[in-house]
Amino acid sequence: MAIALWGCNQGGSLEDSFAPDPSLSQQPTVLGNGSSRTDLPEGFPPEIPLYPEATLIQSQPNSTVWAIADNVTQLEDFYRETLAAESWNIIAKAPTTDDFQQLVATKNNIELSIAIPIDSAPEPEDSEQAVVGTTFVLSYQILNVQPQLNSAEPLDSIAEPDNVEPEIEPTSTPETEKKTPEQIKDLIALDVFEDSEFQGSLTISRRQFARWLFKAHNAIYGDRPNQQIRLATDTNQAVFQDLPSSDPDFGMIQGLAEAGLLPSTLTSDANPTTFRPDAPLTRETLISWKVPLDRRKALPETTLEQIAETWGFQDATEIDSRALQALYIDFQNGDQANTRRVFGYTTLFQPKKTVTQTEAAIALWYFGFQSDGLSAADVRP
Repeated sequence: MAIALWGCNQGGSLEDSFAPDPSLSQQPTVLGNGSSRTDLPEGFPPEIPLYPEATLIQSQPNSTVWAIADNVTQLEDFYRETLAAESWNIIAKAPTTDDFQQLVATKNNIELSIAIPIDSAPEPEDSEQAVVGTTFVLSYQILNVQPQLNSAEPLDSIAEPDNVEPEIEPTSTPETEKKTPEQIKDLIALDVFEDSEFQGSLTISRRQFARWLFKAHNAIYGDRPNQQIRLATDTNQAVFQDLPSSDPDFGMIQGLAEAGLLPSTLTSDANPTTFRPDAPLTRETLISWKVPLDRRKALPETTLEQIAETWGFQDATEIDSRALQALYIDFQNGDQANTRRVFGYTTLFQPKKTVTQTEAAIALWYFGFQSDGLSAADVRP
């Protein structure tokens, strides 16, 4: 059996995608060599994850055919886990035919449809290009391309990569998107992270965010030593069982915990004894760690009614109690609220949703409460 990623509403059937291409060689495909992104067709979105060591055997506009030595289960597990980790929205769909079922994944303006064949894949002898292993198709659609209202150009041509830029250029860009490049440059100038380290669309880990939080805060308050967080030494007894003193980020993460900014056994016996440094950062964790450094006071007890009266989140009952406290204070920060600056207007907080590096950087660009605050731009050398 083979798994195929097949774009919705595209011409042809799933079976057509595996039909032999007369221009292809009849020599068997050698698996395991892998294909780099430089081999991909023009306009292939970099956000689409590629299966490790997959071999590209055919490409068409908006569609590529791959072969791997692994089985269907490994392929399906990889894409389910990777798409979820990289903040794709996976939407389950019922079987569309007797031959395969579909899953649809969307992110930004990209849509992938994952078609999982129910029957066995075509045998090698059925194709002019013999492939031993699993063959699958990565197909995508670009959604929500905004043409000019008076444009007479057909929609099909607007969707072509060569024509997308001219149509998008004149349209207005949300304020956060305009500011993001400068915000990133400001943080790089303060040595919060290296330019080569920053990969905006990737999910940020708890370890990485804690490191950036420590460095950004101390850099922005660089001329105020009495407000900086102290670096822990490797002689300190480790607070978290999975973060020993030999860990390269021990000093910063332990320092945040000893300052009471991270939940640990130092702040409550009920708090976790592990940090899970490589787990993805979630929205509620970002707010819980960041807001105390804005307010610089203990966070008040907060009720669901208070969240309903302020943010009005429909999913407030799913939010951790510590995050509820931080959100209530964050609302009082007006336009500088982390929630507004990072996530924009929303009636759903989605507390367990993972955070990208760009979202994390926007949050760390400014520290302060109401009229008393500093941005990375204010102190950039």
